[in-house]
Amino acid sequence: MRGQKLGAGLIAQSQSALPPFILHRPASLGEAVALTRHHPKAVIAAGCSDLVAQFREGLKPEVLISLQRIKELREISNEAGILRIGSLVSHIEGSRSPEILSSVPALAAAWGSIATVRIRYRGTLGGNLLARRYRYEMPVILSALGAQMQFEGGDIAVLPVSSLWDRDSLWDRTLGNVDILTAVTVDTASLLWFGYERSMRPLSTVSLAVRKNTAGLTVSAVCGSEYRQPFVLSHTAEATDIAELDPAFVGEVLAAQLPDEAGDYAGSIDYRRHLVGVLCRRLLAEATGNQRKG
Repeated sequence: MRGQKLGAGLIAQSQSALPPFILHRPASLGEAVALTRHHPKAVIAAGCSDLVAQFREGLKPEVLISLQRIKELREISNEAGILRIGSLVSHIEGSRSPEILSSVPALAAAWGSIATVRIRYRGTLGGNLLARRYRYEMPVILSALGAQMQFEGGDIAVLPVSSLWDRDSLWDRTLGNVDILTAVTVDTASLLWFGYERSMRPLSTVSLAVRKNTAGLTVSAVCGSEYRQPFVLSHTAEATDIAELDPAFVGEVLAAQLPDEAGDYAGSIDYRRHLVGVLCRRLLAEATGNQRKG
């Protein structure tokens, strides 16, 4: 933001007011890594839909490195039960990908429901995640799936998407611009069901996945909001089949895990717990085929 003359108040920064900066457009990941090591304070650009917003908020890069020419960051594959999605995959590409549609069709459906048409064509997976804005939905969607972020160039190789909101400021302390997000991976081998509920957005969204493990079935849910960071919720049930889950009981258990700080001016913690419980119950009813319990 900038102050106007004569005390007229604050106005949004325009990207046209940016001072000159150096632009690099590497054609390979190796070239990009070399550039980030040479310019550790450089701004890394993907689809640039969020970057324009950052310009208006006052960001003034001296060096900008665009990843748009790196083709390998646009690849999607599914091998040995591991779905790998390149960081430059746009929202529209992700929602239409044959690999995603065949392995986790609900992920493609959720991905295609976010943002606006213009942003879906321009915005990228990596940009959506690393912007670390509460209102962006891919961190909520992918955290429930246990997705892992893959990096090149720095000290960090792998981080879970859920770590975007770590309280210990992991990102501020250990992850700098020298780390390039190359892809996000999802283990689909143990995944039984996935769904996303955004009908109550902006107050609350819920992403929910059911996985099999040695102890039974684990239900992982992530509660998102435009006003608060996402919260990860989890419950393990001694069950061998997804139909054995009780949507009402599991939904209540998950909602009870929301911390008090999840409440805000838009909704008290009691209301948010109730709302998350309803959304979890609705998703689990769909998963189990028991609509009456939803």
